Amino acid sequence: MMIYKKSFSKNNKKPKSSLKRQRHKSLNKSVIKKNLHKKTNTPLVFTGSPLSARYILVIMSVTAIALIAIYYKSILIYCQQAYHTDLFDGNTIASQEISPQDIEKNYIDEQNDQEHIITQASTSLTQPIDVALPVTENKTSKLATDEFDEIKQNKKIEEVVTDKNLKSEDTGADYNLEIYSDTTNQNKQEIVSVLQDRNDEVHKDIESIHEPLPIVLTSNDKVFFAGDSLMQGVAPYVKKMLFKQYKIESIDLSKQSTGLAYPSAFDWPKTINDNLIADPSIKLLVVFLGANDPWDFPVKGYAKYAKFKSELWEEHYRLRIASILNSAIENDVQVLWLAAPCMRKHKLNNGMVYLNNLYKSEIEKTQQHFLTTNELLGCTYEKFSNFIETDKAKIKVRVDDGVHFTPTGQKILAKAIMEQIIYKELEDTFND
Repeated sequence: MMIYKKSFSKNNKKPKSSLKRQRHKSLNKSVIKKNLHKKTNTPLVFTGSPLSARYILVIMSVTAIALIAIYYKSILIYCQQAYHTDLFDGNTIASQEISPQDIEKNYIDEQNDQEHIITQASTSLTQPIDVALPVTENKTSKLATDEFDEIKQNKKIEEVVTDKNLKSEDTGADYNLEIYSDTTNQNKQEIVSVLQDRNDEVHKDIESIHEPLPIVLTSNDKVFFAGDSLMQGVAPYVKKMLFKQYKIESIDLSKQSTGLAYPSAFDWPKTINDNLIADPSIKLLVVFLGANDPWDFPVKGYAKYAKFKSELWEEHYRLRIASILNSAIENDVQVLWLAAPCMRKHKLNNGMVYLNNLYKSEIEKTQQHFLTTNELLGCTYEKFSNFIETDKAKIKVRVDDGVHFTPTGQKILAKAIMEQIIYKELEDTFND
């Protein structure tokens, strides 16, 4: 019995440390149960319970407002280019509050402003051209005056011959009239042929004045690319070719969904002018625009949008083209303007034809370069095609949207731009 009691007492005997641990565990379990009970009573966001619809709506509204505040410019451009409306234009919102008298007054003020702008543009456009061509103008003017003096002398000779002929007939002098008439006719024919040749030479000299100067660049010059998504595909190839062949650096600010129709979304005339002033090393401006412009656009001071192809529309659009050309000439920069190519959609294609006529006419006024693109892409405004045909096969140059170019088409246009540029090596200043 004693042995049993000893063994029993030894087995039931527990150390104090183990008892303390058990008490601590029991206390922890009770605390956890109380905390869980409290958590179930108070709904939290991070529990497994679903969020309320009101809370979700508040979160979505705050997120939407934040995204609009960050990307409002992109949204504005998209709305203007896709739906041709200006979300933040006060003229469209308050169109009913404008009286006819106010509209008439705004129209008169704007006409005066436009006349002032046109006179300034015309004077500034003519001045740099006179400076750029002092030698050719003097030569041609001198040639023209010399030619006209010779023409006057020839006319005097002809008058003298005719006077002699008349005097001989009146006085009844003893001349052989047949021989004399033959000689005078021969002289007249010779005089007429000489006059015709001289007139042709004068016209050729006058026409040479209106031809643009060749684009000559050195390695110290830069090229500036401006345009929409069409230029975004072409400019990188030209940049690479210019630097690889001639070590000429370029600036590419082309931006998709931009043009001259919506300066409130992106102002190309201002952007171009600011960059030309900031960097005097820019000597060539390459422009490729038009695909986003054949739509109605708002005009300051008018309640309604100016309709595409209307007189008001064309007047403002021409001023924007002239503003770009004027900025280039003032900063001694040449311009190479690419024509908008043929498009698959009939309405958009007709818009390109109209815009190209505006570009070409304004560029001819300033003796700048205009590069047509349809021949390079194998299409016409009467017949659209995605391919160019060669002796070996058909090559796809346009993507399926009927607007943009494939990489092959982009390279073709890039090579055409490169062919317009003449590279001139810098003179070695170290050599005597």
